[in-house]
Amino acid sequence: MQVVTSEFVKGKKVLLRYDIDVALRLASLAQGKPSVAGEMVVVEDFKLKAGLPTLKLCLENASKVIIIGHLGRPFKTVDDEKAGNPLELSAKPVQEWFEQALGMEVAFAQNLEQAATSTGKIVLLENIRFFHGEVPGLDYHTTCTSKTCDIDFAKKLASLGEVYVNEAFSAHNPAASTTMVPTLLPHAAGLHFAEEVKILGEVRDNPRQPFVAIMGGAKVTDKLPVITMLAEKADAVLVGGKLVSEIREQGLSLPNNVMVGKMNEAGTDIAPETAESWSGLIKGAKMIVWNGPLGKFEDPGNVQSGKIARMVLDSGAEVIIGGGDTVSLLGSLEILGEFEKKGFVSVGGGAMLKFLAEGTLPTIEALK
Repeated sequence: MQVVTSEFVKGKKVLLRYDIDVALRLASLAQGKPSVAGEMVVVEDFKLKAGLPTLKLCLENASKVIIIGHLGRPFKTVDDEKAGNPLELSAKPVQEWFEQALGMEVAFAQNLEQAATSTGKIVLLENIRFFHGEVPGLDYHTTCTSKTCDIDFAKKLASLGEVYVNEAFSAHNPAASTTMVPTLLPHAAGLHFAEEVKILGEVRDNPRQPFVAIMGGAKVTDKLPVITMLAEKADAVLVGGKLVSEIREQGLSLPNNVMVGKMNEAGTDIAPETAESWSGLIKGAKMIVWNGPLGKFEDPGNVQSGKIARMVLDSGAEVIIGGGDTVSLLGSLEILGEFEKKGFVSVGGGAMLKFLAEGTLPTIEALK
């Protein structure tokens, strides 16, 4: 897998697939933001910041950079499509974030024609999921191939650039812009994308011992393969969050080193005694992988995820964190920066889990 370099993009038009799927909120509801009726603003920018080194490398060397990315799942039904593009998922607020972060004008293209004809050095295309042909129908998970996706759309998208760079590790589901366009252009992985593959590959293939994994959140059907894989390599897998009730309701049998936590009476947080019983394992670990909060941390009374976060920070372990909710937890505790200094924070939640379980992703294969 080639990694982007200044030589690769020098003097060329670059199609840069970027992680722009970030949290937006009405400006009037966002603390510290101006109150403008109907205006949306970015309120969580971790993914956007992660891609900046690649973006700046491209800007310094390419003739033009066209950023492609998605926000959310705009259409769930045919009626949704008929109603038109939802304004709350427009990429316009991301354009404004880029302008502030880069200190330069960023053109905004609502269609492919505008992106092609714009004379700006950098252009942000509207939410790519507003375009027919990006995904198979309304299914955001079906494999996108020449038979299920619109190859003509992929070709039109590819015609905007001369080279393609993928800096959207979290966008792992096959789509025209992630797995079809790279087959039509010379391609490379972004700097953070490549770092994700390297670090998560080391976790999967050669973790430092003692190795402790912490799994929270929900959707046990998605996380069970990862829990099983991690149990083969880790000294302990600590499980909390909604996974606890799902595991018990389904009567799942797990390896002996998977420690399913006790929840409080409301089922919204791990019990204090569970956090205390895990403290020795966390303190003695040399590597810790954490994906998913261990309770509904948004509620002020649920403090155990925060206590676990502090235990992880105070440990001497190499730390790898992943998942949007985990990042939100650390951001709410104002310790995300400390985790970035201590270890590695993945931009992917589902992508991180899928890579750990399977060792690759469709988007990685498309770059090979």
